[in-house]
Amino acid sequence: MKWKLVVLLAAMVLSAALLIKFRDAWSLLPLKTENAYTDIFHVTTDSDGSMYTISNSKSTLEKVNKYGLLVYSVPAGEYARPNTLRLFNSIAADAEGNAYVLVTVLDSGGLAVIGEQIMKISPDGSETVVMYDAVYAPAEHLLRVGKIQDLSAKEGYVYFFRVERESALLLRLPAQSDADAKGTPETVATIHVPPDAYLNELAWSGAGAIFYTTKRGALYSAANAAAPLYPQTEEPLLNFPAGIAADGQSRVYFIDYYESAIKRVDVRQPGHPVETWITKDMLAKRFPSQAWSDFTQVSVSDEGMIAAVSGRLIQLNPDGSIAAVKEGYRYSRTVVCARVAYWAGIIMLGMLAVATVRFIYVHVLRRKVSLLFKQLALIIPVVMLCMVGLSYSVYTSFADKIRDQMLHQLKLMVDNSKLLVDGGRLERLHSPRDYMNDDYKAIKSRLNGMFSSAYEQGDGLYNTIYRYMDGRLYIMMDDDDSVMMFRPFPLNESNLLVLEKGQTVTGEWRDAKGHWLFALGPLYNDRGEIIGIYETGKDMIRVNESNLSIMGDILGIIAICAAILVMVITGMTAYLLHSIRKLRRSVNLIAGGEWDVRVQIHTRDEVEELGERFNMMASSIRQYIQEVTRLNVSYARFVPQQMLKLLGKSHMTQIRLGEQANRVMAVLVCEVRHFPELSGRLTTEGNFHFINGFLKTFGPVIRDCGGFTSRYLGPGMLTLFPNDAMDAIKAAVLLRSTLESYNAEHDPIDIGIAVHCGEIMIGMIGEEQRMEGSVVSNDVQLTMELERLSDKLGVHILLTEAAFRSAQEMTRWRHRKLGAFQLKDGGQTVELYDLYEADPETIRRLKEETRQQFEEAVELFRNGRFHDARQAFVTVVKKNRYDLAAKQYFFACDRYFQEGVSADWNYALHIS
Repeated sequence: MKWKLVVLLAAMVLSAALLIKFRDAWSLLPLKTENAYTDIFHVTTDSDGSMYTISNSKSTLEKVNKYGLLVYSVPAGEYARPNTLRLFNSIAADAEGNAYVLVTVLDSGGLAVIGEQIMKISPDGSETVVMYDAVYAPAEHLLRVGKIQDLSAKEGYVYFFRVERESALLLRLPAQSDADAKGTPETVATIHVPPDAYLNELAWSGAGAIFYTTKRGALYSAANAAAPLYPQTEEPLLNFPAGIAADGQSRVYFIDYYESAIKRVDVRQPGHPVETWITKDMLAKRFPSQAWSDFTQVSVSDEGMIAAVSGRLIQLNPDGSIAAVKEGYRYSRTVVCARVAYWAGIIMLGMLAVATVRFIYVHVLRRKVSLLFKQLALIIPVVMLCMVGLSYSVYTSFADKIRDQMLHQLKLMVDNSKLLVDGGRLERLHSPRDYMNDDYKAIKSRLNGMFSSAYEQGDGLYNTIYRYMDGRLYIMMDDDDSVMMFRPFPLNESNLLVLEKGQTVTGEWRDAKGHWLFALGPLYNDRGEIIGIYETGKDMIRVNESNLSIMGDILGIIAICAAILVMVITGMTAYLLHSIRKLRRSVNLIAGGEWDVRVQIHTRDEVEELGERFNMMASSIRQYIQEVTRLNVSYARFVPQQMLKLLGKSHMTQIRLGEQANRVMAVLVCEVRHFPELSGRLTTEGNFHFINGFLKTFGPVIRDCGGFTSRYLGPGMLTLFPNDAMDAIKAAVLLRSTLESYNAEHDPIDIGIAVHCGEIMIGMIGEEQRMEGSVVSNDVQLTMELERLSDKLGVHILLTEAAFRSAQEMTRWRHRKLGAFQLKDGGQTVELYDLYEADPETIRRLKEETRQQFEEAVELFRNGRFHDARQAFVTVVKKNRYDLAAKQYFFACDRYFQEGVSADWNYALHIS
C-alpha cells in the first residue's frame, strides 16, 4: 500500500517539475494559430525572406520566417535591470539569420536614455550576446532616443552610427557569435555637419554613400553638404524627410508625413529628382476596406522595400508595386502541440492530485476523516479564494487610484499651460526651418525649466506642443528627440474638443512608440484665439510594470498571511478537540477577552468542581476588568488613547517617563480671536465658564474627525491627527460650521484655524511622581504662528503646502493659493493656501470670483513684476474690499516698486 502512495506522490512531483521547466509553453488559448501585429515600430528582412519586427510599442522583437510562421518572440523587459526600462529601437539581420537589435535603456520614468546596447540574437532565439554596451553620463542623457542609429549587418560586421553634437561616426563591430564579449568599435568614417545644422537621422547605403537629415527639415548627402537633396527650394515648406533608408544603389528613401507618402531621391541622376514611391491614398484605393494610418518606418533591401504602417507590413517590389500586405503571423504546429501538451500536463497533474487524495481517504484513513481534516478541507479553499479576491481588489483599487491621481496631476499642469507657453511666439513658427530660432528657444527653455526637476526625479513626465494651422494639427516640440517640427498629427475626438471648445481633455493612448496617459489643453495667441494644444503625459509601460510588481508583492504577503492563518486555525482546532474541550474552550475565550463566559459541566466529579472554580474565577475577573475599565476611562481624560497608541502602549500602566515616538502627522491649531478683549469684559468665573463651554462645543469635532487634543491653549486647542491630513482639513471645515450654530446661541465670536503637516515627537515629560504627555516640534510652533497670521490675512482656515499636498480630494473644496510667506526676518518661508469653503457666503463668493486674478497677481509678485502685481491686487481689492491678503500684497508691491528689494529677497511676502 505504501509503495502505491509513494508512486502517486512521485508522479505529482515529476509532473509539477516538468510544468515549471516548460512554462514558456503556457498559453491561455492553446489552440490559437494566428496572431496580429500590434504597433509596429521597425522592420527588416534577411536574405532568406524572414521578417524581423519591433512591435507592441517597442517592447517585443519578433522573427517570422518566409512561410509566415513565428520563429521566436523576445520581450524587451526580459533583460531589464532594476529601476530601468528597456525598449527595442532598431534591428538588422545577416545572411545566417542572426538578428542585431539596438536596445535603449531608459530611466525608471521611461524618458531619459541612460545607456544603449547592441545585442545579437541567434537564428532560433535561444542565445543572446551583448556586443556593445554604452552607458551615458547624466550630462549626455537624451530623451526616448539615444545616440546610436541605423544598424546594418554586412560582410561579417555590424555597422552603426553614433551621433555627436556636430558630427557622427560610422562604426563597426565584428559579428561575434560564441561569447558575451563587448568589443570596442572600429571607426569607418566620420561625418561632419555644418554648424547649427542640428543633425537628426543618418543612413548608410553599404556602397559608401551616407545620407543624413537635419531637424530643420533638409536631407543631405555627406559627400555634398552644400546643397540639400530635399527640399530643392528655398521656400519654407511643411514637408520634411523622416525615417530615411538607403539602398545599395545610393538611392535614399524617406517618409513625407505632410503628404502621407514614401519618396525616393536618386543621387546618381542629374538634378537628384524626387519620386513619390507610395502614398496612403494608393493603399486606400488598392485596399478600400481597410483603414490606413501614417507610415512608421521604411526598410530597403535588394529584394524590395517593406513599409510599416502601425499594425501592417507592406511589401513592395523593386519597381514600387505592392507585392503583399501582412497583418500578422501564424504559430507552427510544434508550438500549438506544445501548448496543448502543456494543458494536458496540467490536467494530468489535477487527476494525480485527485487520485492521491482518494487513495489516502480510502486506504490510509480507512474512509474516516477527523474533524481537523474536514475543517481544513473547507477552510483552506475558502481562505485562498478570499485572499486572491482581496489581492485583486487591492491591486485594482491601487492601480485605479494611481491612474486617477496621475490624470489629476496632468490636468493641473495643462491648466497652467498658458503660463508656460507664449502663444505669440508659437504663432511665429511657420516651418521646420524655424527650428532653434529665438521663438523656438524661448518656448523650449521655459518648458525645460519646468520639467527639469521631473526628469531628475524620474517621474517620467513628457510634454508636447502642437500648432493648429490651416485646419491641420502639427507637432512643434516634443521630449522625444527624434520627433521633427511640423509633423502632422491626426485630428480626433479629443483634440477637437480642445481646439473647438477650449476644453481640457485627459485620456490614455498607445502607439508604436509607447503607452501613455495624457492631458490636453488649449494654447492661445495674443488675440485670444486657440492656435495650438499643449500636451503632457506619463509613460505607462513602467507604471504598469510597477503595478504588476506590487501585485506580486501583495500576493506574496497575502500568501504568507494565509499560511499563518491556516496554521493558527489548525492549532486552535487541535486544541479544542482535547478531552476536556469545553473547559479549555472557555479558558481560550476568556483569554481572547470574552469575560461573560460560563462553563456548564455535569460530570459529578473533580472536573465539575474545576468548572465551578472556573466560573468563580471568571466572575472575579469580570469585576476586576470593570474596575480597570472605569480607571482607564478616567485616565483617558488626561492622556488621550490616541497618544498611548502612538507610543505603542495599550493602557496607562505601561507608560514610562521619557518614552517618545516620532510620527508624521497633521497639526491643527484653533483659537478664539481677540480673546484678551473678550476676557477683560468677563469675571474670573465667567472666563472659566466661557472657556469650558467653548471647548465642550468644539472639542468633540476633533475626536469625530480622528484627531485628539494635545494641549489646551486657553480658549483654543492644539490638536493632532495621526492618520491623514485630510482628517484635519475636514475638522477645520466642521469647526467653522459649528461656529455658526454656536454664535446663534451665544455672543458672536470668531476663531482662527491653521493646519500643517510635519514630523512630530510625542512623549512623556516630567518626573517620576508627576508626568504628562507633550509634543515637541518646530512644526507645532510654526502652526501656532500661522494661526496668528491668519487674522492678518483675513483667512479663517490657513493651510500650509505640506498639509495641502498630503491631503486627498482637495478639489472638492474651494481654496486659493496665497503664495510664499516669511513669518519673520530670517525665518522659515512657507507656501500657504486659503481654504474658504466654510467662509461666510458673501466672503466665499467674493473670493471665488477673484480667485484667478488673485493667484495670477501672486505669480506676478513672485516674478518680481511689482508694478503689474500692484495693479492686479488693486483689481482684487476693488471687487473684495475684505481681502486682507490682497491688501498685504498691495502694500508690499508698492513698497518694493518704489524702494526695490534686497539682494537676498526670496520671492516671499514678509509678515512681521
